[in-house]
Amino acid sequence: MPVDQNALAPLAGIGQLSARAEVINLNEVADREALSVEDQIALQDADLRKRIGNRIVWTFVGGNVVTLFVFAGLVYLDQSNMGNHVITPDQRIITEKVIMTLLGATTVQIGTIAVIIARYLFPRRGT
Repeated sequence: MPVDQNALAPLAGIGQLSARAEVINLNEVADREALSVEDQIALQDADLRKRIGNRIVWTFVGGNVVTLFVFAGLVYLDQSNMGNHVITPDQRIITEKVIMTLLGATTVQIGTIAVIIARYLFPRRGT
């Protein structure tokens, strides 16, 4: 089947095309494309949830760090008092009951963190 040369005339310059890569930043695209009010609210809500989640976690972390320092101070006090023969081993401040209480409290805190974050980040539908 013969090819009509006149039909190919508009395609004559195709072999000379060149392309260049353009880096696209999604934030810039989102800024150019005006977000709807619902999208803006959703983005602000996600940011708020992230910040609140971080604050909750760091509040528990800070509380636990303070507790560990107090605990370490009491252990040091116990050891120095026993070393100076001020108290006997049965008069220690840090006993097995104190250690078990701290372990129990830590377990409750971890569960509380998980519940708070799960309820806040994943609210129930229809409520």
